[in-house]
Amino acid sequence: MKQTKIIELLEQATGLSLDENSLKGLIDQRLEKVLAAVEPGRVSLGGPSALPGVGLSKYLGDVRRLGMGQAPKHLEAGELISAGGAALKQVEAPQAKDLREGATTAGGYLVPGEESGEVLNLVNNFSALKGLCRTVPMNSHQITFPTISGGLTAYWVPEAVDTETYGLGDGAAHGEKPRSDATFGQLALNAHVLAVKVVVSNQLLDDSDPGVDAVLRNLFAETIGSAFDVACLRGTGAATDPVTGLVGKISTNALSVSGTFGFDDLARLIFAVYENAPHAAQVPVIGHPKAEKVLMTLKDDYGDYIYRQPGQPRAEGQQRPLVWGEPFVRDPNILANLGDGTDETRLFAGDFAGSALVGLRQGLVVKTNPWAEPYFSYNQTAFLAEVRMGFNLSDEKRFASLSAVPTA
Repeated sequence: MKQTKIIELLEQATGLSLDENSLKGLIDQRLEKVLAAVEPGRVSLGGPSALPGVGLSKYLGDVRRLGMGQAPKHLEAGELISAGGAALKQVEAPQAKDLREGATTAGGYLVPGEESGEVLNLVNNFSALKGLCRTVPMNSHQITFPTISGGLTAYWVPEAVDTETYGLGDGAAHGEKPRSDATFGQLALNAHVLAVKVVVSNQLLDDSDPGVDAVLRNLFAETIGSAFDVACLRGTGAATDPVTGLVGKISTNALSVSGTFGFDDLARLIFAVYENAPHAAQVPVIGHPKAEKVLMTLKDDYGDYIYRQPGQPRAEGQQRPLVWGEPFVRDPNILANLGDGTDETRLFAGDFAGSALVGLRQGLVVKTNPWAEPYFSYNQTAFLAEVRMGFNLSDEKRFASLSAVPTA
């Protein structure tokens, strides 16, 4: 690679005006080795390889050391283009070029497939809603489903007795089949970007044990899982809060406790859903831990507690607690400071498996960049994790909310 090309790439990365003299003061000329080596055909994110596997922290540290004119600690210089490991998925050359597009301009963006899949799976551990809903793969930023808002009617038809009455009067009485029309609509599911950015010092990146990437993997999953739940529960649909949550979508069955909260209120919540989704396999109830504590004290008309922990009678083999036979899902992202006395919360119930959609346009991708300013000047590395996801309901009548639920 020519010196002029290196200068051009660094100018794009830093926004500075450089010449050969200022270039020498900014970075060692041996960065050329890294830039020249990064070719799509040599990028390996998995598949058969004799090279040892290294963690993301160590790998990035070696890339940075080579760019600064230092010897790598964990791999040979020629091995730095491999983020090997049998668990990683092979990425085709054009896709690899896209994933590390920043590497050719800023010297840094490395996107390990291992982190993408693993962190996305971890998101389920921190999202109460995502695992309940139907996941829909998306090939663009929007996917549209046809819907039927008006149902059909079936009729019993007697044996035809007089065909001369066709089209006249009450033809059905003579065996004419009545016409039934359906009303069609559309449901749009849009994917939005949800991102987390963390900046760490290069000293921490070098010396941390366990590696910073292992720590960030769980932090990314917890932060994104929690943010996604907040959006699905009470998102406003605004420009900076693009998902409209259950609070804004549920209108038909927006219920409220009147008087003392009891078993009847929970029954109203659950059967408001079953009335519109009679074939739902189950109707999960979602609530804050403070609401769960109150539910544990409720009894039915026979004096039996309606809350059952897994393993208790009527909950054998269940992975979740049951409230009156329906799964209870604990979600601390539900507000628990509502009402005039800030001592109320909400419960949600719905046919999540059949009528709540989570659109997945892009799984979680982790990007890093140790060369872009101002991070390079401050000896730091930026980590960026982002997903592209969406949420919508196919029929809001199949969901219900119950407000004014006491927290104590």
